Formats: sequence, structure tokens, C-alpha cells
Amino acid sequence: MEEQFIEAVSKAIGQLVLDFQRKPTRYWSERDIHWCLFHHLKEQDIFQRTYKTELIRAEFPTCRTYKEGDVRSARGHYDLVVLEPKSFTSFTTKALQEMELRYTWGKYLELVKVLGAVEVKMWWSRRSDFQRRVEWDIEKLTDSENAVKYPYFLNFVQLDFSRPQMKDYYHKLRKHLIEQAKCRPKLKILCVPSDVEIQPPSDNWISVPK
Repeated sequence: MEEQFIEAVSKAIGQLVLDFQRKPTRYWSERDIHWCLFHHLKEQDIFQRTYKTELIRAEFPTCRTYKEGDVRSARGHYDLVVLEPKSFTSFTTKALQEMELRYTWGKYLELVKVLGAVEVKMWWSRRSDFQRRVEWDIEKLTDSENAVKYPYFLNFVQLDFSRPQMKDYYHKLRKHLIEQAKCRPKLKILCVPSDVEIQPPSDNWISVPK
């Protein structure tokens, strides 16, 4: 059954890419991408069955806590996850209701596992801090302590590609993502330009040259 859920995630992402490239101006924020992905996920047959949409969660916390500077340690969050069905359904409704989740995330996360996790980035401008933003999301997805079985990092690039500097920025971002993928074979990375004419002939999924 695990394979069915991952296939459904792949199909939903594929539909999201088609929607984005057909009408990129429809997407004003990363939240719009999140909602669209959730819509396509819940339309998949496997999520139409009883209770299955409960496996899809937004802003789900990481197992590991992170500290930046003098700020106290806190959990990161994924934009969207699909929970591992067996671990989720091992709880009774009563047991879940009795857990005060805001105080017991640590215990809860020991028991309910993440099957797939998604991080989304929208790129509207030539941000100079793109490397830091990329690497933070990748760290959450690939940190062994978080134990994400199928991590996805989805990048949507909505720029004015009639301007050469915007094309250069897209290629620079894509090159950085390829470098990140080289040492993370489990991580699935997508980089989608709003203009289908400039995407690679092969695919928008990042593949590491052999």
C-alpha cells in the first residue's frame, strides 16, 4: 500500500506542474501552491477511501528541534506531509483525543511516522539569499533524525523570462539544486519555470549527471 500512496503523490505533483505552467499568474504565494497540491492529492483514488485524507497534514513538525543563534530550540515544519498509514491507524480516536498535542509533540512524533514530506519554494525575484533558503528546506527533509522516507523539494520559478538576467537566475538556481542532489540520492528535487519554453528537454525533475 505504501507504493500506492507515493504513486498518488507523484501524480498530484505532475498535475500541479501542468496547472502552474498553464497559468502561472494564478499563483500569488506559496500557500496557493500548497492548496493546489492538496486538492490534487485528495482527488487521487487512494485518498478517496475512508479516513485516508486524514493522512495529509499541513505545517507538520519535524522530529528534530533546531536552534539559530540565541533563539531557543524549536521544531521546523514541513509544508505538507503524508503520514505513514500503519502508524497513524494504530491510534484509536479516543487515544488521539486524549493527547494534548501542543504539549506532547515529542511523544506523538515517536509514534506517528512521516511517509512523504514536501517543501515548496516560489521564486518571484532574484533573491541573493537563495542558497540559504534552499539548504534550510533540504536540511529538514534529509536530516536522518527526522526519518522522512520520501522527501520532495518543489521549486516553482515565476519570473519574467524575456529578461536575460532572469533566465540566468533560473539556471543558477537549477545548478545549485543539482549540486545539492549529488549527495542526497533519496531527495526528489523539482525546478519548474513558469515558461515551458525554457525548461530542459528531459524533465523538470533534477537528475544528477552520471
